[in-house]
Amino acid sequence: MNSQSIIKSLSLENVQPVNLVLGNETYLMEDVKKAFTNLIPEEERTMNLGKYDMEEVPLAKALDDAMSVPFFGDKRLVFIQNPYFLTSDTKKRKIEHDIEGFLNYLTHPEPTSIVVIFAPYKELDGRKKVSKQLKKSSLIIDNQPLNERGTRQFIAQEMENKSFEIDKNALDLFLERTNSELSIIMNELPKLFLYNFETHRITLSSVENLISKTLEQNIFDLVDVVISNNIEKSVTLYHDLILQNEEPIKINAILLGQFRLLLQVKILQDKGYSQGDLASVLKVHPYRIKLALQKVKKFNRHDLRKIYLALIDLEKTMKTTQQDQEGLFSLFMLKINQVNV
Repeated sequence: MNSQSIIKSLSLENVQPVNLVLGNETYLMEDVKKAFTNLIPEEERTMNLGKYDMEEVPLAKALDDAMSVPFFGDKRLVFIQNPYFLTSDTKKRKIEHDIEGFLNYLTHPEPTSIVVIFAPYKELDGRKKVSKQLKKSSLIIDNQPLNERGTRQFIAQEMENKSFEIDKNALDLFLERTNSELSIIMNELPKLFLYNFETHRITLSSVENLISKTLEQNIFDLVDVVISNNIEKSVTLYHDLILQNEEPIKINAILLGQFRLLLQVKILQDKGYSQGDLASVLKVHPYRIKLALQKVKKFNRHDLRKIYLALIDLEKTMKTTQQDQEGLFSLFMLKINQVNV
């Protein structure tokens, strides 16, 4: 079951004793938490709602809560968050978790308790017995980030709910400026609804005026001019970012990350990886992969590698010299221009 379905249909009549929310879509995860929380009357939540972060408390404490009888209510709700022991994470921690006790609970869950495990991961470690048993014993709620089609459908539903329309070019730009991330989208939509309240139609100009570019998006624009060897324009864009009080080291780090992604996408694409495979392997939002694929069409692996290595050299120089950093960026542009990238 996907997270949107559970948000709409969850009730005490169909809720399961154990539920696994798998995926890291932040906005929908918060809505899923609200949907489960609303199953417990507000006046009963103080005594019948427990939240346990596995990074901070032992699993046994959450299990003790789950096995307790509800206090003057019908159900007890237990949230288990960050269950890293279900993944391949090998980082050592001081907290010890009672995995055998958890396995026993999964086999014989307390009927008056609702246990919800929030696993903000792409997948669990299928080799582990506890992961296998959890999948068998729980209702799995898919909370992975929506693909572009799913995001467009989500926005379309929001438009319908508010009796609004959005022009196609406005929607395209809106997705670009929000990185197609639901948490950002839902934070920005109220501005557009208010601005276009009289017409109930969201236009391209309203998106341009109200939804600002992020630093990452400004640097994504910089990627284009760096690749095209437009020295004058790239230096101007870089200077504009400095005027916005952005740190040169930070700009370079994001630019380096962008070229790393482009190079990875190019290498894997040449090996036959599909857009969906790339998002999964690189653990990057599908929309970012789509944009990267559009950019790498015009360039070969050799060109991207030269720029990437030159950016690494630029970063090293920035960290070890007192030279003017805008000047260093200009020298970087001259360097990649001289190698005929």
